[in-house]
This record gives sequence, C-alpha cells and structure tokens, in this order.
Amino acid sequence: MAIKRVRVEDLKEGMFIHDLNCGWLQHGFLRQQFLLRQSSQIKKMKDQGMDEVYIDTARGDDVADAPTREEIDQRLEAQLKESVAAGAAGLHARVSQKEESAAAKRILGEASGVVNGLLQDVRLGKQLDPVKAKPLVKAMHSSVLRNPGALISLSRLKSADTYTFQHSVSICALLVSFCHSLGLDAASVEEAGLGGLLHDVGKMKVPNEVLNKPGRLTEEEFKIMKSHASISRELLMGVPGISEMVIQIAGEHHEKISGGGYPLGIAGDQISKIGRMTAIVDVYDALTSNRVYHKGMEPSEVLKKLLEWSGTHLDGDLVQQFIRTLGIYPVGSLVRLSNGRLAVVVEQNEDLLRPTVRVIYDIDRKIKLVPRDLQLTSGGEQIVDYEEPAEWKLDPASFL
Repeated sequence: MAIKRVRVEDLKEGMFIHDLNCGWLQHGFLRQQFLLRQSSQIKKMKDQGMDEVYIDTARGDDVADAPTREEIDQRLEAQLKESVAAGAAGLHARVSQKEESAAAKRILGEASGVVNGLLQDVRLGKQLDPVKAKPLVKAMHSSVLRNPGALISLSRLKSADTYTFQHSVSICALLVSFCHSLGLDAASVEEAGLGGLLHDVGKMKVPNEVLNKPGRLTEEEFKIMKSHASISRELLMGVPGISEMVIQIAGEHHEKISGGGYPLGIAGDQISKIGRMTAIVDVYDALTSNRVYHKGMEPSEVLKKLLEWSGTHLDGDLVQQFIRTLGIYPVGSLVRLSNGRLAVVVEQNEDLLRPTVRVIYDIDRKIKLVPRDLQLTSGGEQIVDYEEPAEWKLDPASFL
C-alpha cells in the first residue's frame, strides 16, 4: 500500500484522496483528505482546474500503474540537480550578504509600510497612487544588484496578521531578481517590481472574514476569494499611468499554463510571459510562508513542487530559469554537510551545487558552533541534503 499520484481524470469513487496537490491555493474542499463517494466530487476537482492528486491506497482503491510519492520525489530530486547544470543565472553579489542585510531589512520595513498604506487606500475607496511605491521598487532593485540573496531571504519572514502586505513585498523582490536574471532592462525590472507590489490590490475588496479566515474556505468563499484577480485588473486599469505589464501581473498570476486557472482560464502563450513568471514566484512565496492554516515548506522542497507542476500549472522553461536564479539551496536554507555539520546557505556562486555556507552546528556532538563561513568546492565538503530547521530547534534567519 502506498501514496500514489494519479490524474484527476483517472479518479473513481472508492479512492481516498490523500492530498489535493494544489498547495498554494485555497480551494473549495473543506478537507485535504477524504474518501471519494460521489462523481460530483471529481467533477468539482476538474472544474477547479486540478490536474493530479495523491491517493492513499491503504484507505481506498488503487491505480495499478500510478507512480508512488517516493518514485516522484526521487525523480524530482534528480531534475532539480539537472536544472542547475548551466550554472547561476547571472546574479553575482557585489557586497557580502552580511553587508547588505541591514539595508535590505530597512528597505523591506519601508516597503511593507508603503504597501500597507496603498492597500488600505483601496479598501477605503480612495484612488490608488503608485507614485509612492516607485522609489521603493528602485531601492529594492539596487539591493538585488548589490547582493541578490539578502533581500529575498529576509522577505520570507512574515507575520500572519500582515501576510497580505508582506506577500506583496516578497513578490516584488522575487520578480525584481527573476527579471534581472533574465536580462531585462532596468526600467522593465522596476515596472515588474511595481506590479509585484500591486498584484493583490483586489484583495482589499474581499470581505475580511474571507480574506483572513484561519482555515479552509467553503466553496462560496473560494469563489469570492478568486474574484480578487479580476478586481485587481479592473482597479489598476482605472489608474492613470499604470503600464500593461503591471495589469498583466495582477490579472494573470493565477492563470495556469494548461488552462483551468482564473479569472479567464487562458492557457499557454495566451498568458503573457510576465504573467507566467509571476505565477511561479507567487506559488514559491505562498508555499514557503507560514500561515495560520499551514506551515511553510523549506525552499528546496518548494522548488521540487515547481518542477512537479511544470507543464500543467506552470511554465516549465521559466521554472528552470527561476531555479537557476535562486539556486537549489536558496540563501537562508539549512543544509547538512558531508562532515556531519549543519550550515546555513549565505551566498550563491556560479556552481549552484556548491554555495558559500555558514557552519553553525555539530550533529555528532549536538552542540552549536561559533559560526564560520565555508566556500564549498568540488574537492571538499559537500551538501548532503537540506534540513527542517524546526527539527533542530534552529532559526536560519538568525544566522544571516
């Protein structure tokens, strides 16, 4: 008996759903795990654009030739390492992560305040004024140019009660890095960053009891929540001077490459490139963030999810490029080294399998170490795997 991944079109009554496999979305099912009793449940999955789910064959019927979760994980692990064969995507630190952290922390604090103000203006029915945000986007771009990892690693730290604001700031930082790594000119990079800051303005028109509900949404609540993408687009279209790129980011970041997303259900190249890029960073940030109703996953695990959803939910080529932007061990990741020590990734290098790490813990002696930086090389210590910080009672961010 095993956990297996099956196509929604192959589901039948009597199978037990273990995981709906759409972790970044709140969906119209009250539970992630349940026995399929009616064909209407399968139809609902199809209507919501679900492509593949996981079943538990110990609690329901089997699909003989479906791959197990272990087989899929091994395959994704190999794909992840293959993704970085071409090296880093052109982001090189001009200053150390330690030097840039103070500036990045200040920028993120200012950005959260500005975004909070902008979104509250929308909630109160006031005219959105993006001019206030442009200097901050420029400052974030400058921070990424100085050190790509500092801003992104710090932007993972969010409070549950201010998630909507901080999520928008994180999307800005990730889009700035992603666009810069793809070689976009400075004006386009900063326009994308502005789009990231404003991509969820429509959520301010969603009732608070739905937006901040500490649990799964009902089907009706899910419909209300999904309306935020079209509302965002309409709001931004009414703001003088807003570019088409910003509107595309807001209106298309929940579309799916295979169709079945929202609000329009468009597919493939019907979705703009920047819309497809934003879908990737939106998934990444949502899955790595702690929320009231779920614990954030470690970055390397989320990168595997991006690969798994390539070709159905996400643009596979862009996912590969995003992985090369962040590295398979993003800054702030806790990793286990071949010498039995734990370390935090602090810098990416051209060889993304061998970043610079800060050694912090001796596993055999179960003691914290005086932190020291180590540049991994082909002939020296290697990363064996990434680790779950909670299991070691360690906070990687405190070592950055």
